[in-house]
Amino acid sequence: MEKVRASLLRMAKTALGDSIPADMTGRIAKEIMRGYDLHVRTGFRDSIPISGQIAASAVVDDAVADGRFLLLVERMALLDREGFMGRPYKIPVLRDLFRAIQAEGYVWDESTRHFMENPTIRRTPNWGRLLEDEEYRFSLLRLDIVKNSRIVRKHGEEAARAMYGDLRERFTRVVEQRHGRVWRWEGDGGMAAFHYGQGTTSAALAGVSFIHELFLFNRTANVLGEPISVRLAAHTGPLQYSASTTEISKQETAKEIVELESKRTPPDTLCLSNTLAQTLDRVLLDRFCEEHVDGTSLHLYRIDMENL
Repeated sequence: MEKVRASLLRMAKTALGDSIPADMTGRIAKEIMRGYDLHVRTGFRDSIPISGQIAASAVVDDAVADGRFLLLVERMALLDREGFMGRPYKIPVLRDLFRAIQAEGYVWDESTRHFMENPTIRRTPNWGRLLEDEEYRFSLLRLDIVKNSRIVRKHGEEAARAMYGDLRERFTRVVEQRHGRVWRWEGDGGMAAFHYGQGTTSAALAGVSFIHELFLFNRTANVLGEPISVRLAAHTGPLQYSASTTEISKQETAKEIVELESKRTPPDTLCLSNTLAQTLDRVLLDRFCEEHVDGTSLHLYRIDMENL
C-alpha cells in the first residue's frame, strides 16, 4: 500500500493502543521490521515503561514509512485470532480496519491470510505491496514461442502480432487466475511470477493450463495455417524484487529459468525444475514424466497425441 490515509492511521493506532500492551506491540514490530527497537524509536530509556498508545503510534508510523502497513495489520489479525502463548488478544476495532483497507482496493484472502489487490480494480507487478530490493521467494513461469523469426518472415508482422496478442491474453488469464503476475512480455514470449499462497503449485498449474490452451488455440483459433509451438519452464528461488525486469534478469534464479527453458525444454512441453517439482503434491507431480538431462532430474508435461 503506497499511500495510507490519515483515517486508516488513526484506526490502526487505536486498534493497537487500546487492545495490545506496549511489550506485545514491540514484539510485533520486531517480527515485521528487522532489528526494530521500540525504546530507541520512541526515545525512552529501557528502564522507563512505554504506554500502549505511544508504542502504537510509533510502530504504525514506522510501519507505514517502511512500506509494511499491511504486514502490520495482518500480524494484528493473527494475534487477534490465535493469541500468543495461550493468552488471548482481542482487537475490537480490527473489523472496521479491515473494511477500511478493503475500501482502498484490497481483498482479504483467507487461504493465505494476506491482503491482496482487488483484481477487479487493479493488477500491479508487485501485488500492490512488495518492496523494492527486498528479497522474496518467487516461482517463475517462462514462455518462449519456438521459431518466432520464421513465423514473422512467413506470415508477416501484422498476422504474427495478432496471433501473439491472442497468446498473451491466454497466458495472462491462466497466470492471473492463480494470483500470479505477468512480469514481462515480448513478441516471442514472456515471464510470469507467483508469490502468494502455494506459488510453486500455481506456477505448475498455470503452465499445464497454457499447454491445454495452446492445444485448443491451434485447432480452433489459429488462422496461420500451421500450429504454434512453445516451450514453457517453471522454477522457484529467491529474488530481490525490482520494478525493473532488467534488474531481475541479472539474478541467479532468473538466469536459471532461462537456461532451463532455452536449453533443456523440448517444444510443446512444460518443464519443471527439480527444485520446484520437490514442493508439489504427488497427485500433481504424477502427471509429469521424469527425465534426466545432463545428470539433472527434470519433470516434463506434454499432451500425448497418440493417446487422445
